[in-house]
Amino acid sequence: MNVICAFARPCRSTEPGAFLLFDLPWPAVLLVQPDRQELLVESPQGQIRLSLTAGDLLQGPVGLRYIIEGAALPERTHALQRWDWLLRKGAWPQSLERNSTRGERWSLLLATLDALARHRSHRETAITLFGEMTVEREWNQASDHLKSRTRRLIAQARALAAGGYKTLL
Repeated sequence: MNVICAFARPCRSTEPGAFLLFDLPWPAVLLVQPDRQELLVESPQGQIRLSLTAGDLLQGPVGLRYIIEGAALPERTHALQRWDWLLRKGAWPQSLERNSTRGERWSLLLATLDALARHRSHRETAITLFGEMTVEREWNQASDHLKSRTRRLIAQARALAAGGYKTLL
């Protein structure tokens, strides 16, 4: 999924880049929590999630300041490119379609192996993989999705290091 992290600030509707939730031409779901908002947009080409750590999409037009950090930089910039095309043109070009997440998975596994070689804790490994802001925000949530994902990556990386890589040859 394409996830974009951002802050929102109130702005005039005439300001360049002003975003108004109610102007979206696609179905969207907004989850409002005390410390953040999550917007899931269902475009004809796929889903994009906007994760706001500050600001309020329900308070009229907002200017968005995007957060790009962590090891997932290529994925975040790719999601941001799609979001930009979607807002400006209504669709993203074929060149921005993802063929596979396989390469991303291998990148995460290799980064996990590096973290294990440096004797990093699960949390430190997650920070390396997903960025400090994401870990700060999601590590202790009721859903332990991020912890589970990190544990799975660590288990898979250990299996590769223990000889599982031979099945790839």
